[in-house]
Amino acid sequence: MRFIPKDSLLSQKIESLSKIPTENTKTQWELEFSKRWVAAGAHWGVPKTTLAVHGWLMAQPQPVSTDEVMSALELSRGGAHNALQSLVDWKLAHAFKPFGARQVFYSAEDDAFAMLMAVVDKRRQQELVPVAELDAWNAQMKSELSKQGRQDFHERLAAIAHRARQLDALLVRTAREDEGWWWRWILGPLRTK
Repeated sequence: MRFIPKDSLLSQKIESLSKIPTENTKTQWELEFSKRWVAAGAHWGVPKTTLAVHGWLMAQPQPVSTDEVMSALELSRGGAHNALQSLVDWKLAHAFKPFGARQVFYSAEDDAFAMLMAVVDKRRQQELVPVAELDAWNAQMKSELSKQGRQDFHERLAAIAHRARQLDALLVRTAREDEGWWWRWILGPLRTK
C-alpha cells in the first residue's frame, strides 16, 4: 500500500465532492442543515456530535440505522451509537427494532411541540432541580450561618431555592398540557369580545 499525505487525501475528497451529480445534492443539503442545526442548538447543553446526528436524522424521510449515520456523518460506531442513545434519552428521537431485523432503527421526533417540551424538560432536570435541592443544605446550615452572622446569605439562598421550586412546579404542570392549551393560554389575553 502506498503512503499518501493527508493533504492529498483531503484535496481528493474535496474534488470528489465537487463532481457529485445534481440528483445526489440531497446529501449536501442534509449535511448543511446538520451544521446549521448544530449552530442553532449550541446553547441547549447538547454535545455538538449529538446535534449533528439529530439534524441529519431530522432530514431523513425514513428511519435509519447506526451504520447509515456512521457513513453519512463519518462517525465511529461508538460515537454514532452514543449520539443516538443520547437523542433517545432526550426524547428527541425514537428507537425501534422491526420484527425479524437485527438492527435498531432511529427516527427523529416529528412533532415540533414534543421536541420543544423534551428540551425544556431536560433543561429543567439539569438546571432547576439541582438549585431547588440546595434548600435542604441551606436548612441544615441555618444555625451555622446564623452563628457566623450570615443570616442574609441563608435568606437569599432560601429565596433562590423557593423560586426554583416554583418554576419547577410550573414547568412540570405545563409539561402535562397539550399544545392546544399553550396556544389558548398565550393567545387568550389577545382575544376581543
